[in-house]
This record gives sequence, C-alpha cells and structure tokens, in this order.
Amino acid sequence: MSLLLRRIKRGFTLIELLVVIAIIAILIGLLLPAVQKVREAAARMSCQNNMKQIGIAMQSYHDNAGKIPSNGSNTGTRGDWCWAYQILPYIEAANIKAAGDAGTPTSGVGIKTYLCPARGRVAFSSTGANSPGFNGPFTDYKVNWNTAENRSNLDPNRLTLTVITTQNGTTNTIFAGEGFLDTREYRKTYGDNWEEVIYSGGYGGTGRGGTSITKDDQSGQGDKWGSPHGACQFLFYDGSVRGLTYDLSGSSIFNNAMYYNNRTPINWP
Repeated sequence: MSLLLRRIKRGFTLIELLVVIAIIAILIGLLLPAVQKVREAAARMSCQNNMKQIGIAMQSYHDNAGKIPSNGSNTGTRGDWCWAYQILPYIEAANIKAAGDAGTPTSGVGIKTYLCPARGRVAFSSTGANSPGFNGPFTDYKVNWNTAENRSNLDPNRLTLTVITTQNGTTNTIFAGEGFLDTREYRKTYGDNWEEVIYSGGYGGTGRGGTSITKDDQSGQGDKWGSPHGACQFLFYDGSVRGLTYDLSGSSIFNNAMYYNNRTPINWP
C-alpha cells in the first residue's frame, strides 16, 4: 500500500496554476513594448532605406539627363509627370515607366520603395485620381518643389547638382521628405490634391513647399511634411537621409534647407 502511494504524482493546485498564469501575463506585458519598439525601429530603418534608394535614383537620373527631376506640371503629357514617375527606371521599375510611356499606365500595383512600412497604407488608387485620371501608385515621399520646381521634365532649364553645390550645397539642401498623411487616409483608395498618384505632375500629392512638420494625426491634409515616426526623415541632394525633429517645424533652419540658393549658413542642432 505504501509503495502505491509513493507512485501517485502530485498535480498543480488551483492557486499554483493561477500564480503561473499571472507570471506569464506579467512577462508578456513586459515583452510587448519591447517587441513594439523593435518593430518601430525596423520600420523606420526600412523607410530610411527607401529614401536612400530614391537618392541614388535621383543622382542616376541626373547623370543621365544632366538635370534634377522636377515635380512636373499638370498638362497630362508623360514628360510633365512628376519626379517619382521619371526615376522609375532607376529603382528597378522600368517596366512601369515603359507602360506609362506607351499610354497604358500600370494600375493595381504599388511601389514598395515609395511606401513607408509604418503606415501600412493602401499602395495605389483604385477608385479615381486627378488629371490625367489614371489610377496608379501613391508615394509617401514628396519632392521639395522650392528646388525641384513644378515644371516639365522636358524643360532644359531645370536645375543641376552643380548649381546647388556652388550655392547652398548638396549637404544642406532638401530634395525630398516624408509627406504628412492624415491617419484617417491610410486606407484611402483615390488620388486628389495632397495625395495624388505618380501619374500626374504639379500637384501637392507628390510635392511639398511649406515648412510645417507634423507627426501623422487627424488634423487634415495640407502642405505639410510629416511622418508616423518619432522624427520626420528627409533626403538631401548629397544622398544622405536625416531625421528632423518636429520642433524644427516653421523654423528658419528648416526654411533655409528648402532653398538651393540660400546662402545663410545652417547650424543644425
């Protein structure tokens, strides 16, 4: 009888089980913020890498065309479409540009390089777009139209990197940055005004000119730079990417970096 008793295995009591569950819950609670921070850091790095690829593409376009890509104009012709359309061959999307040039712009696809992964937004329009009216890819990154003007990409008078180098300098002049997006529009399926597709030119949907830098919220679209990250990332003409804090919004420092012909020394914080 005593041998039988020794062979009986003791199980968990209800209290012990509850203690174990409580410990697991605490560990999960401690782990989730860390996992979230890792995800946010990974999304920010991926976004930064997108902008670096855009920088390389911009410089490659310049090497080939002898001019920087412009934000285009709204006449509807392919040569007037924006910078993001013009540099497609240099981000391994030559087939999309070829289709557009042939008069049959590709729809139903997004371009990963043009999308910030932290937003998880709709990648392309499917229910309408501005002139010339083609559905196509959105871009989270907007050109600085104070320098990359709203003019045809066939215009021989467009700016060159040499001119920028001899004035404000490529290390101090912004080419593009993250454009503000109202969080309610992350699921937007149509292009208009401040969020236009790349099959267009001269619109605020592919460019910005103001000095407002606002973290994504629900304050409404406008001529604003912005980001879902802790800082808004900007691409400079030398190919570098820097995160600018939101307290630089409206500042003289940020304003000076927007103009290639500014000659005021910029003392970055």
